[in-house]
Amino acid sequence: MFSLSQAFHRARRMRNQAPVVLFSLTNSHGLRLYSDRHPGQAFVDLKTPSLADGGLKADGGKKAGQGQLPLLERGARVLSFGRLRETLSPLKNDMLASLKQEEAGSLSLVLSNGGGKGQRPFSRLEAMENLLGALGELSVGYSGLAPQDFLSRFQGRVISYRLEAERITLSLRAL
Repeated sequence: MFSLSQAFHRARRMRNQAPVVLFSLTNSHGLRLYSDRHPGQAFVDLKTPSLADGGLKADGGKKAGQGQLPLLERGARVLSFGRLRETLSPLKNDMLASLKQEEAGSLSLVLSNGGGKGQRPFSRLEAMENLLGALGELSVGYSGLAPQDFLSRFQGRVISYRLEAERITLSLRAL
């Protein structure tokens, strides 16, 4: 079940505003943010935590800025959002109780291997960064929404990938 805010519904009803689908890929090196069109700075701010610039206070349990990942890349590399497979997990005493969860949810998407200006192709990144085991998140929202108002559609881990000359196909399994 999805929890949607009133701000999301208001943005959805606005005319001439297309939804933005973002795919973020996080590994030990940092965060990469992709979409089918170039994600602007506003969308980067949604996914990246702010740096410790003195404007934020630490709560004592963690130093300001500790554990934050750098934004390594943002771009329009998504060729196809592929296939999102979800499964039903029935609740106790539900009429759907006869259904069983047979497999974990999965996502398959295709990204461009060719790096644009200032971007490395995945064929070169593969040797330096761990793509297997990286965390991926697919989220949907609209321009001007706060980060908490974006709908997180899928969260999973990269379990396999297929690298070709022009594209890379990532396969993710839900957490």
